[in-house]
Amino acid sequence: MRSYHYDSQKRIFTCPDHEAFPYSDGAAVEERLLSVIRHATDVSSSSLELVDAIEDWPSEYHLSPARHNLLRFLELGPTHRILELGCGCGAITRYLGETGATVVAVEGSARRAEIAAERCRDLANVSIYCDNIADFICAEKFDYITLIGVLEYAPRFVAGDDPVRIVLDRALSLLKTDGVLILAIENQLGLKYFNGCREDHVGEPFYGIHGLYGRNDPVTFGRRVLTEKLRRAGCSGLRFYYAFPDYKLPQVMLTETSGTCLGFDAASLLFGFTSDDYTHESNNSFFEPLAWRTTIANGLLPELANSFLILASIRDDFQSSADPTVLAWAYSPKRLPRYATETIFRRGQDGRIMVEKCTLHSGGEEAAPLLDGVLHHCPATSTEYLPGRLYCTELQVVLARGEDTTAVAAWAADWLDLLLAHASNDNGKWLLPGDWLDAIPQNFVRMADGSLRRIDIEWRWSRPVPLAWIVIRGLVNAIAASPASASFADVSLRESIRQIAFSKDLALEDEDFRQTAAFETELRKIVFGDHGFKKTFEQLLVQPACMLSKPSERKRLTQQIALLEKEIVRVKSTVSWQVTKPLRLIANLPRHLRRWFSREREIG
Repeated sequence: MRSYHYDSQKRIFTCPDHEAFPYSDGAAVEERLLSVIRHATDVSSSSLELVDAIEDWPSEYHLSPARHNLLRFLELGPTHRILELGCGCGAITRYLGETGATVVAVEGSARRAEIAAERCRDLANVSIYCDNIADFICAEKFDYITLIGVLEYAPRFVAGDDPVRIVLDRALSLLKTDGVLILAIENQLGLKYFNGCREDHVGEPFYGIHGLYGRNDPVTFGRRVLTEKLRRAGCSGLRFYYAFPDYKLPQVMLTETSGTCLGFDAASLLFGFTSDDYTHESNNSFFEPLAWRTTIANGLLPELANSFLILASIRDDFQSSADPTVLAWAYSPKRLPRYATETIFRRGQDGRIMVEKCTLHSGGEEAAPLLDGVLHHCPATSTEYLPGRLYCTELQVVLARGEDTTAVAAWAADWLDLLLAHASNDNGKWLLPGDWLDAIPQNFVRMADGSLRRIDIEWRWSRPVPLAWIVIRGLVNAIAASPASASFADVSLRESIRQIAFSKDLALEDEDFRQTAAFETELRKIVFGDHGFKKTFEQLLVQPACMLSKPSERKRLTQQIALLEKEIVRVKSTVSWQVTKPLRLIANLPRHLRRWFSREREIG
């Protein structure tokens, strides 16, 4: 019989028979992580101290509050017993403990188990065991058992001919008859991997898609194969959820019905971000948000989602604490906990889709004024979902086609007209009502009749808002969420915005840009802290508009421009180009003469 000894100094249960477990993010990374958590006065799931300690991908993975979005949809509480197999450094463990549930967490690495115990040091309902998950013994059964980012490592750390089956069997043996297994894992056929992102565990592009996994490699599966493995292990009840960009730091959680529900545009929730390559900078081939639109429209969301969250049970009719009426959950990315929100899209019995938005953490529905009267307004109320297409996706299509400022101005015309219709002129300065502070393109929906309707009114000002600020910040956000276009390669973002605004006779002065940049930079710092913005708003404005998108998009565009320049040089060096030069001069002579006469008239 396997026995455990409680180490009171490290606050973990250890097993004398447990062999050293080699998995690690690196000694230096984990030593720093232990030091940060040990010296923090607040180790809660929403700790600002821990957020401030984020400096790279490993620390973000272990310290970001976004980790917990994966399980927020489960209404867990004191009545539940939860077993977390492979708890790592305790990020999920901490969240589970805060629900009041009784949590038993198992981790094979002694250092990581110590970090997890330190993260949960003030939670008497959490117990940390250092043991291999395939060997762990417990006399009691559990309501929920988690395998989050764990099953894929079975071939590396579990002995046997079928390590994946061994881990599943071990987990199910500890589950109550009506219990639920929670499994989170990358999709071997995730869309991001077709788009050039490297396989998360091996760090090589197309490694999973090509099926190159060796005997001791971490391994992932597509939906069909994973379903078969779960069913063979005895799970007859399965429910899939899809986390975006993936299960590690979820911003959006989609249900199986979200892509097929009439009147619900699941793709609109994915418009603003592309998947991350956690090991290197990826060389993307296509713009992922637009690809998701066609993927979901063709019913391929279940097959191509970047990762899976699965609720599995040995019973077909199992019950979980997840609300079956919900289509999707959306979370505000990278905000400080005080301003973090959850938006729930729920289908009622009458067929109507309702939208509920609330703050995630304590602090009240409406925070104190931020900057000179700016308020975060997030009442926990329900509004009816508007069945239209997100306005900003139209710009993504325009720029993906490589169109120029004229086309962007045509797209922006309806929005600018709407702003002007609600603006008032105060001594030559256009002002909008204070509740139009957040009236940027991503908060409008194109309805079936062609009109634009506002959604998501979360921020407001206690006084009128300068129209120039809404126009500038709105276009910056819209262009940043769109693919890079070569048509904007030689013009700054500032000049692009000037041209677009001028199409509606709005003259934006340098002072408008200066004031907008100062205000926006300060507001972002308050809402997001010092993380997530490597450049100030002012620095963004002087860049070419095409350089505002992700590094992979900029790299692709830069490569295209370089190839075009190379081709121009090649063509100009050919004999035919040199021979036809006199003919081109003659053909262009009338144009040069008209330009000369026009200039002479201006001088005269």
